[in-house]
Amino acid sequence: MTELQLGSRLLIAVIVIGLIGGLAIGLWIGWIAWPVQVTNVDVADLNSPSQEEYIVLTASDYAFDQNLDRAKQRLAQLHDPRINDRLAALAKEYAQAGKTYAPYVAALAVALGSTDSQVALIATTATPTITNTPTPTATSTPTLTPVPTETNAPTPTFTRTPITPRPTTRPRATATPKPAPVAGTNWIPPYPAEWPGDVKFTPASAAPGQKYWHLIKALYCDTNDTRNDCPNLPGGGIGTGIYVALIDSSGARASGVPLLVTKPDGKQDFLEEKSAGDMCDCNYAFEANGFPIQVGGAPSDTISGLALYSVKAGLGNYHVRYFLTFQLVTR
Repeated sequence: MTELQLGSRLLIAVIVIGLIGGLAIGLWIGWIAWPVQVTNVDVADLNSPSQEEYIVLTASDYAFDQNLDRAKQRLAQLHDPRINDRLAALAKEYAQAGKTYAPYVAALAVALGSTDSQVALIATTATPTITNTPTPTATSTPTLTPVPTETNAPTPTFTRTPITPRPTTRPRATATPKPAPVAGTNWIPPYPAEWPGDVKFTPASAAPGQKYWHLIKALYCDTNDTRNDCPNLPGGGIGTGIYVALIDSSGARASGVPLLVTKPDGKQDFLEEKSAGDMCDCNYAFEANGFPIQVGGAPSDTISGLALYSVKAGLGNYHVRYFLTFQLVTR
């Protein structure tokens, strides 16, 4: 075999290996590192289940801010001429299935003019009234004491034998247990010193005794950050996402709760909730964009400014990740 033939074959082998390697790297980037994400979908083009989730999101937001004009604008994007009847039907369906957000949908249907008494009943929550029944008090009973009959005997007299009354049982006042103080947010690393400067945190406006969504943990993984187990978390060292987990008051995963991500024009990003077995171990995952984030259905803490900014490099458009955990607590 001549030296020229050997060199040609080596060149062909190198080219083939290069093509295979390039294809493998391209598939890895397209399927794992940076998968395609569909955004800015017209609401009217969504399938029926996704449209229902959009309606629940709108109703939950209306329950939070009572802005009917904004709710009407969002529902108008569905281009459904019978949207009022659709909301009423969904409210009944959700109520029969025991869904926690059924009252939100019913309340929005009533606000839009529904006169269905069943829908109005779903939107109304009755509070039982406790009444005290007085305990009867024991009274003395008269006793007749006869006197022996004798000549010229005096007229018989009546005497009363006192009965010792039983003590009246009175209800004891019991103190209403107060909820345990809500702990602050666990910022990892410390906030604001080691977080991007545009990150802003606003606590929820909740009255004492009211349930609200509290940001109990917030983790920021800078580009190629090796601290806080960042390399082993979803997205690896090259991720660019925000991962949000929702848990209820008992610490279990909360499902069917909308996440509100508000764009600069006031509209909401439509986000599909992840399944419980998703590899992200979260309820929602989306690309970092800096928009305000809060949980729907109840008052909620709000965090904004979570953009692709590296504190380590001091530059934007870097691969950074955020991990947020909200819990439903009582003020």
